Amino acid sequence: SNILSNILIPIEQYDKLKNNYSGENDNLDSYIWIILFRYQLLGSNNNQLAILPNILESMQQDINFNFECFSSPINSFTKNYCSLYYDIEKYFGSIGSFFNTTFTKGTFTFNPPYQSDIIDKSVHKILIDLKNSSDELSFVITIPIWDYNGKKEMKDKNMENNNDIIDYGDFYIIDKIKNSEFFKGLRMVPKEDFTYLDHNFYLYKNKTIQNTYVILLSNFNNNYMDYLNIYDFGYYVE
Repeated sequence: SNILSNILIPIEQYDKLKNNYSGENDNLDSYIWIILFRYQLLGSNNNQLAILPNILESMQQDINFNFECFSSPINSFTKNYCSLYYDIEKYFGSIGSFFNTTFTKGTFTFNPPYQSDIIDKSVHKILIDLKNSSDELSFVITIPIWDYNGKKEMKDKNMENNNDIIDYGDFYIIDKIKNSEFFKGLRMVPKEDFTYLDHNFYLYKNKTIQNTYVILLSNFNNNYMDYLNIYDFGYYVE
């Protein structure tokens, strides 16, 4: 009947949070409750969706993935990550906001909230970090296919988004990405072939609302796109 009676977490995720916790023992449950309550207040049921763990494991082995740009203590795969509520989440491995972090070396996953202004601002920051880095730096980006050309291409393949009637504008950030010197390739994954794990309820969502771009940006030549092209983003084992 109200948000206060709907604060829950799977036992597996509670144990994970407990194992990753670095604060005072007496505060553990209070901090977990605060984290759950804050994400509930955002009013979305998709805050804790994440790419399948088996895909992230493969990315660790194949392309040196080691950090998540948008995550939380609940859905994080890596030990450290960027997240929204640093004041509390720092006790569970967060290093703070993506926008306050400079990325210089390594391979990072970028799965932001599907909100156009956040995506635009974030991609511009990624391009700046790639330009300023003197070390090998890469980002694997998963964002929705909202641009006109992308939606038309998927429509021609009979793979429309569920909400194609909504006009997101031309989503110009895709052109910015494609025209960048750091653009190494992209893959267009139909919504039926992209599964997310909802860590808040430990549920697999094997049909998303949006078709998805998987994009590689990198400041050095590599074969990472070869791996991204063969991953089965829809396959999972419960």
